[in-house]
Amino acid sequence: MRYSIGDVSRVLGMTTSALHFYEKEGIIDTPRVESGRRYYQEADINRLISAKKYRAMDVPVRDIARQFSADGMTGAQVLSRMRERREEAARRSRQYAALAADIDDLIARGEAGLLHAQEVDIRRAQDMICLRSSSGGRIPSDKDEQAITRRWLECMPAVSIAICREQGDARAVPTLIVPAARAADYGLEADGRMARFVPGGMALHAVVVCGEEQYDDPDVIFRPVLAFAREHRFAQRGTMWGGMLFVDCSGGVRRHYFDTYMTFS
Repeated sequence: MRYSIGDVSRVLGMTTSALHFYEKEGIIDTPRVESGRRYYQEADINRLISAKKYRAMDVPVRDIARQFSADGMTGAQVLSRMRERREEAARRSRQYAALAADIDDLIARGEAGLLHAQEVDIRRAQDMICLRSSSGGRIPSDKDEQAITRRWLECMPAVSIAICREQGDARAVPTLIVPAARAADYGLEADGRMARFVPGGMALHAVVVCGEEQYDDPDVIFRPVLAFAREHRFAQRGTMWGGMLFVDCSGGVRRHYFDTYMTFS
């Protein structure tokens, strides 16, 4: 049988430019021309479908072309490459499973925050690792610190935008934060300098809603837990921190939801 370029393009989901590229790379033969129209043969369709299969495995087009060339890959080499793609697919599967779990966590905390914003309760905070620059901003001025920050940002959403205030700090500072348990999955660790371990434990907790004032006064996110602590005579232990859950931009106003914790003794 013979097949028109239009039919092949529609069924296989390939653009005509992609088909021309496969011709150029030798994956398929140059189509025959009859009455000014180009047609592909059955063998070309089989090779195109096979190429689509390997592209689904994320094999580069150049490698597919080499496989289909006159002096192409052996069957054993093709199987070896399939094993490599299987390992990569398994790695990505674990990555996406972890991503889904991180999103589930954000959704659960966000839904609770919508229902109980500004309310203070007591719960156990998990161990965290906090990343803060020596310059005090989200974008460090030091080149080495910039590289570290970029590495952390690649690990979102396990890593969250945050605000932290250690005991002895004059004011809270913008940071990034990640649960210590998740940090290990990404190879992130506390170094005692830029990345600092924040012990968990029993803590005052509140989901706090604030506007743009957090940029000039980051301590605003800790006011509910600090007011509760003063009223009930709780003493801060360690670092206070708040991770951003989401931003509500409805009605022309930005409302930032922070999940805040203050461990106490």
